[in-house]
Amino acid sequence: MTDTFEYATRPGSAGLSILSFAGLSALSVFLWQITPGLVLLLMVPAFLVCLWQLMNVPTYGIRMTRSAWSVMGGAEDIVIPTAQIAYLKVIMRSENPRIGLMLDDGTEIVLPVECLPDPYDLIREATNRGIPVREQV
Repeated sequence: MTDTFEYATRPGSAGLSILSFAGLSALSVFLWQITPGLVLLLMVPAFLVCLWQLMNVPTYGIRMTRSAWSVMGGAEDIVIPTAQIAYLKVIMRSENPRIGLMLDDGTEIVLPVECLPDPYDLIREATNRGIPVREQV
């Protein structure tokens, strides 16, 4: 076991985004021959929005160290000291599990599902760091 466990993911499909950008480029080349003004008026802003969306896709993930857990939830990042975590709560009653961190003061921080690895990997890494796991099936 290493001291740091890190899992990061970006939603969406890079291949599909590149394909849509290529399709938009082909449409622009075709329309440039017919109406260049329309391309400048509509397609240039569409290109800029497409590039902005490709570059600003949020990263979701979790990073566990011996001293703190960092949950990257897109726009909001949460850092929780490991000493404040009472246990990891895993509810596996449906296809989408509900996973939360119970703190010493009784508050629960529900972890976003899109930022988590496989629940069994998360359970393994939590127990390796001394965090008890309470699972409800």
